[in-house]
Amino acid sequence: MQLKRRLYVAIHLGLTVALALVGGIVYAAEPISNPEVRARVELMQGFKAQTKLLSETASGAQPFAAERTAAAIVALQEGAAKVAPAFRAAADDPASQALPEIWSAPSEFRQKAARLVKTAAALDGSEPGALAETLAPVLAACKDCHGRFKM
Repeated sequence: MQLKRRLYVAIHLGLTVALALVGGIVYAAEPISNPEVRARVELMQGFKAQTKLLSETASGAQPFAAERTAAAIVALQEGAAKVAPAFRAAADDPASQALPEIWSAPSEFRQKAARLVKTAAALDGSEPGALAETLAPVLAACKDCHGRFKM
């Protein structure tokens, strides 16, 4: 059972990193003129950087470094608290990948953002195995919200 869970976590982490990289390519292709949308994209790019580092650390692709891991966790936790406020205004931009449902279903969006905050708060960076187990729910929260509210 433990091997099956680790395999699931490794596959999930790999797919998340791959999707984040593809998303970065799309954002880089079109300039963003709306400053509110640009701020949201920068917030999400910060998540991409932190989850990539944490995913690579959890999978063993990068050596475990306690200070670097702790800093990434803090950055992810602080960013998670900014998600719901960043989407209060219905700002749009042609380069945005946010779906209009964010503003037509605000309570559902806030609920998903709260799940991210809760799972990020539970991150354990004490060692790679603990990180992998506690990072999986964070990545699942990201995927859940993106699946509903992102193009």
